[in-house]
Amino acid sequence: MIRRLFTAGAIVALLGGGAAVTFGASAGAATAHGATAHGATAHRATTCTNDSGEYSWVTVGGVNYYLGTANNAVSGSAAILKSAKTGSSLWVHCNSTVTLNQLLLVNRGLALTSRDTSAGGTVTLEPAGNGGNGFASQQWIYAGSNPYTFQNVKTGLYLRVRNGGPLMYQTVTTGKTATSWNQS
Repeated sequence: MIRRLFTAGAIVALLGGGAAVTFGASAGAATAHGATAHGATAHRATTCTNDSGEYSWVTVGGVNYYLGTANNAVSGSAAILKSAKTGSSLWVHCNSTVTLNQLLLVNRGLALTSRDTSAGGTVTLEPAGNGGNGFASQQWIYAGSNPYTFQNVKTGLYLRVRNGGPLMYQTVTTGKTATSWNQS
């Protein structure tokens, strides 16, 4: 335990006093170069500030499909398309104060998460890791000026509606082509 604490202190000293190193039990010990013994990367913390919340939706055939969650969403639940602006479709944008155009999308304490590196994987909801700043799988790069696109930092894939959709209560996915999301 003392060796791990000393190693963490040495890494922070090598990376700079403002660095934060993220350790995971399964990731192994971190090195001074930011990589762990098993190849995962130790990320610097991305501090963020919250806004008051936004609704994101796509419109097809005059019908709005809102990015949302189940009313009783828990960690691991899928993000889904909803029919109305409600608490389960209101997303707080935790905007990075370190990286331009990067944010977490948080709904009732759960961050939009994409870990599947293949297109078509289901986007899920997980508590924001890394001290509330989110892991790379929870961080999204946004582009545009209403509508916006969202690209996952870890996977490089875009937040999108499934090819067969949109349909109400359909799970949201990621893919190589972006869906344009309106915001209000």
